[in-house]
Formats: sequence, C-alpha cells, structure tokens
Amino acid sequence: MPVEQQAPGSPVPPATVPSLVELLAVVSRRVARGVGAVLAEDGATLDTYRLLRALGAGPGRTMTELCAALAVPAATATRLVDGLTDAALAYRLPDPDDGRRGRVHLSARGRTRLDRLEALVAAHEAALAADLGAGRVAALTAALTDLATPPEPAGS
Repeated sequence: MPVEQQAPGSPVPPATVPSLVELLAVVSRRVARGVGAVLAEDGATLDTYRLLRALGAGPGRTMTELCAALAVPAATATRLVDGLTDAALAYRLPDPDDGRRGRVHLSARGRTRLDRLEALVAAHEAALAADLGAGRVAALTAALTDLATPPEPAGS
C-alpha cells in the first residue's frame, strides 16, 4: 500500500498540531519540574511553596479560600496545612466572624521560610528569563495572567 505524501504548503493534519491544552500542560510540567528541583534542595515542594505564598498574601485564610487559591481538593489542602502546622510554619485560629470556621495563618517561622523559598524561586525565574528572553517571559506572564483572571459576568 503506498504511503501518502503531504503536498508542500498543505495544512498539517490536526493530530500533529499541538493543542493549547497540550502546550500548556507540557510547559507547566517542565516549569514545575525545574522549580520543584530547586525547592527540593531546600526540603520544600511546589505545593508547600504555593501554600506558604497563599498564606503570606493575607491575614489568615479559610480552607475554602486555600482550595480555590491553590486549585486543589479539600483533602489535599488539609494535608498540606497539617504539614505546615506540624512544622510550626502555620497555625489555625477560629474565624473571628464565624466561630464554626477556622482560619490558617502564617507563623513568623513560616514567613522566614517563605522569604527563603521566594529567593530561590526568584533566582530560578531569573535563569528562565535569561534562557528564554525577558520579553518572551513578560509576554507569557501577561497572557497567562489574563487567562487566569476570571471573566467579568455578562451584563456587568
């Protein structure tokens, strides 16, 4: 049976053109693997770093807020928070507005740890920018920020 030859200039078959989802997954995993290796040298994980950042962004967060910020299920957020509280990097207090809920806070030790991890990640991002070009990284950051921002409801 003869093999079909692709005519020059004809469109590439859809199966060989990477989709947006595929490209985002590949890049996300590649970047996560790189920064994960940097964080592992300091005994941290990407999930732990992201949780510390979420806690550092405000004066205590509910588990619901943490799940949304990290895009993880409740069981994963609980496991991560338990690890931070066991290491004295975070602590739980009752919500002052609703005693049935709790809020997770970053401890002083957690702030110190976050600052150290932020420096490691910043150095890794600077190396990425040097490899990829600052303009490309800035454009990618802007595009991803736009994609990550929820759209305004219709009629607003």
